Amino acid sequence: MKNAIHNEKIRFIFSFFLLAGLWMVHGNLFAQDSFELAITSAEYRSSRSQLLVKIEFNDPSRKTVNLYDDVTGTFLAKKRTRNQAFNLSVRGLTGTDVPCFVRVESNGLSDTAEVSNAPPHCDEEPPPPPPPPPPPPPPPPPPPENQPPTCAIDLPGGDVSILLGDAVEFAGSGSDPESQPLGWEWDFGGGADVRPLVPVPGDVFFDQNDGTFIATLTVTDNQGATCSAQLTVEVGIPPEGLPPKVDEEPAPGTPGAGDGDNVVLAFNDLGMHCGDLGSYPFSILPLFNTVNAQVVRKGTRGSNRPQILDDSHVYLQYSAASSPLDPVGPDSINSTSQNYPAGELADMATVRKTDFWDMLDGKRIVEWLFGQNLDPDEGLRTLGNPDHGRYMPGKGNPYEFNDPQAFSGYVGSHSWFTAQGIPMTPVDDSGRLNSYPLIRVQAVDNGSGQVLATTDAVVPVSTEVDCRDCHAYGQVAADPAARSAGPVFVAPPLNPDRVEVEAAAKHNILVLHDYKHGTDFVLQGKPVLCASCHGSNALAEVGGPGGDPGVSSMSSAMHGFHGRLQVDGLAELIRTTAGEPVLIDPPTMSGNEIPLIPVGEGIPMEQNCFSCHPGKITQCFRGAMFTAGQKCDECHGDMLAMGGEFLMTDGRVREPWADEPKCSACHTGHGDDPVGRLAFDPDDPAATPLEFAASRFAENPDTLYRNSLDNHAGIACEGCHGSPHAIWPNRNLAANDNVPAIQLQGHAGTIKECTVCHEPNSFPNGTLEGPHGMHPVNEPNWIKSKGDFYHEDFVWKNGEDQCAACHGADHRGTRLSRVPVDRVLRDADGVVRARVSKGDIISCGLCHSIEKSFSD
Repeated sequence: MKNAIHNEKIRFIFSFFLLAGLWMVHGNLFAQDSFELAITSAEYRSSRSQLLVKIEFNDPSRKTVNLYDDVTGTFLAKKRTRNQAFNLSVRGLTGTDVPCFVRVESNGLSDTAEVSNAPPHCDEEPPPPPPPPPPPPPPPPPPPENQPPTCAIDLPGGDVSILLGDAVEFAGSGSDPESQPLGWEWDFGGGADVRPLVPVPGDVFFDQNDGTFIATLTVTDNQGATCSAQLTVEVGIPPEGLPPKVDEEPAPGTPGAGDGDNVVLAFNDLGMHCGDLGSYPFSILPLFNTVNAQVVRKGTRGSNRPQILDDSHVYLQYSAASSPLDPVGPDSINSTSQNYPAGELADMATVRKTDFWDMLDGKRIVEWLFGQNLDPDEGLRTLGNPDHGRYMPGKGNPYEFNDPQAFSGYVGSHSWFTAQGIPMTPVDDSGRLNSYPLIRVQAVDNGSGQVLATTDAVVPVSTEVDCRDCHAYGQVAADPAARSAGPVFVAPPLNPDRVEVEAAAKHNILVLHDYKHGTDFVLQGKPVLCASCHGSNALAEVGGPGGDPGVSSMSSAMHGFHGRLQVDGLAELIRTTAGEPVLIDPPTMSGNEIPLIPVGEGIPMEQNCFSCHPGKITQCFRGAMFTAGQKCDECHGDMLAMGGEFLMTDGRVREPWADEPKCSACHTGHGDDPVGRLAFDPDDPAATPLEFAASRFAENPDTLYRNSLDNHAGIACEGCHGSPHAIWPNRNLAANDNVPAIQLQGHAGTIKECTVCHEPNSFPNGTLEGPHGMHPVNEPNWIKSKGDFYHEDFVWKNGEDQCAACHGADHRGTRLSRVPVDRVLRDADGVVRARVSKGDIISCGLCHSIEKSFSD
């Protein structure tokens, strides 16, 4: 009984303490739901020059506590700890550096305390605080989001079918919600060689037979927003019964297209390669397209840095490709440059691509022109093609095969592979005009034969080097009434087909050449290569004919001569009594002359450069600078400057294809500076290209943009920015020009995403050593606040404002800090610092105050 009573007591006591313990634990847990931070003492010890602050903080988790001078706001110390009672100590404080009051802060809590044993200055009456600065003016309200215009094609009322040479009346209409002025542009899909810039162009004549053409009206407001309307025009009888579209190699992003550890940067060397609409009776430029490509094995900024692979690692091949967004059609592909049926002469073909390999008097036209007997679908043999000319992918069986073809080789001086002289035409396998065909570039491992990476590249080509506007019968240069005993010009056949009209105009040029220079080209009746006499650097630099040094260059003969033609006040060509043109004499110009081909402010390119170069149908000049309103003459100068009629500032005669505009002439690389409009001194009639080597965007010394590499890793400038005249992005998002950038980084425009060449999380230490000095984009480690290489500590590295170039001297952002795509910016801890939208300009005030950007 006694033991039982004892046991009951034991159980009671145990239960009591257990319940008490649970109550205490529950009470502590409950109390910790609302944490408290307190300074229990703050003492200055003068013998040690030490400030000792004792703190209690009932937060058991790891936290950071910061200590400040409560009067001046000076940061004194911080501690990261799990302890709930701890000290913060600051040594080396003397005199007025010793705070009179201190403040601690952590997790939104704070406490202040007076410092005991503080120096005498703390007993003095403090001076009155300065008046607070006036509040900054409120930022202006954001402008309302721009709304695109609306537009429609009013005439014709729908799709139409016509005969070759018939006219179609076109009229369009449009309006803008903000009542902004509108720009108008018509594109007739290659069926008509005009590009009207008015809402009602009236009658439009179609001169391309047997095809279906998409007529597009594009209306643009003054903020760049657009709308478009389309209809189709069927001319004659479009080709029927063609073979189905050829098969393609695996597209980028699909199985078999690469391992994800490598990337191909593929780019055309020029924004447009020009060829002849017909190579007979003479040829200005052959079918010749060059694609360069670099292969990068991805890596980090550590030991496995990204590596540019050479021909000891990989070989490159190309084949024909298509884009589902291609404005010409999702099935537009160009696998062969042979006519259909294969082997058919151009004049007789169902699908006419070129007469380049046609037989004439026992030899192919290409052999008459270049002395090379080439197979159909084989390009010219050049310095870069020691084995054979580049082949079209369909060479083995046109319209059936799409066999990958080898690049020409590897160019060690540029760390890129090149495919030089691909004989591409602007007519796809269905007979439609497509001046922007795609090829699929694949990097293949030498050892395993596995495809490591794939990227599509646009291979632009146009046969719109036109002469017929002036040299067709009855026009200014083929006027039979101009001379009493002049050359006998020929009229084109009744068939108004563009090819026939152009061939007749070329014949008239040879007639005029024979008449004025004593040649006998017409009598010989053989195809003539202009560059065989008139040197063309475009051909000479790849091993083609150098021309006759005693004869004017092709550029001088074309730009210089035609630039010296002048008209009177009625726009009539001024002639002598014998009917010969009275030419402008550049050294004695009065300034009152009216050139036949005018350039300058307010004169559209359709009245000058686009008359002969691709522009009325094909957009040779179509990139970001075109979108910004730039014109050809603002970079290259007028006709006389292009023709070398004036000496440049260094006393030399302008060298075609060498003395070209420089990026640094207009782009300093500092966002506060305005972008220049002229690439030369306006007082220099030779339009000598300006060059500022100190520019952040300068080309390599004595090197053109198309051959320049960046100073970051030796990546080609074109690999990230696109080709000359077609600098990314194209304003039409669906354009084939935009395909490579979208494949590489997910959006159009300049390659800005570091992950194209670097593995994710490659910048644990931050950097400002990217292309043009860029820091990593959208990189969490870069956003991290502390460390020698992170952005907060790098701002004033070496005493120079590192942010100003892109974010402006006021750190509020410039065009160089514009966001190309929607982003969510997170730091290294995964905390969202900001959300930005495409087009936003990044200010340093996005994540913190502007003032903090300028503090130490």
